[in-house]
Amino acid sequence: MAYNVLDLVDKALELAKKRKEIYIHIKNTNPKNRAMKVIANTLIKGIDKNINCYNNLKIQIKENEHELEEINLVVYDKILFLINQFKRRLVNPNITDVKGLLEFSLDLENQIYALFIDIQGRLVQKKEDTKTNAYKILSDIIVEKGEYIKGLEKFAKIN
Repeated sequence: MAYNVLDLVDKALELAKKRKEIYIHIKNTNPKNRAMKVIANTLIKGIDKNINCYNNLKIQIKENEHELEEINLVVYDKILFLINQFKRRLVNPNITDVKGLLEFSLDLENQIYALFIDIQGRLVQKKEDTKTNAYKILSDIIVEKGEYIKGLEKFAKIN
């Protein structure tokens, strides 16, 4: 079976859904803390936008699937290992205040940002690999993730 960037977008989608589950858990474990509930709902809405973005990206990719390059099986296996290792670390934290929630969220988003950069780097075996569709799509995801983190940092400073 040949792997391409669509498989990586599917993995990014899985990570987004797992993050959403974590924020729902945080919200549900703090039902009396209105501020926590509002912040968790805001984070969930952000992830919902992220999920919609990935789903739209998948549609665009499928429309041009004939143009996609295959990802080397050895490289894809290493990337899959990284993603699975990261997913195992995604556990429901014990957070009881807004500051802790915002710190957790920023840390998690920065870890995912770093994961995407690592994945993108592993796709590059030779200079020409930076011109592939997979590299460009991951670049777009990384830029969007960076912008999301900047917004989250601003939001955390307000609170």
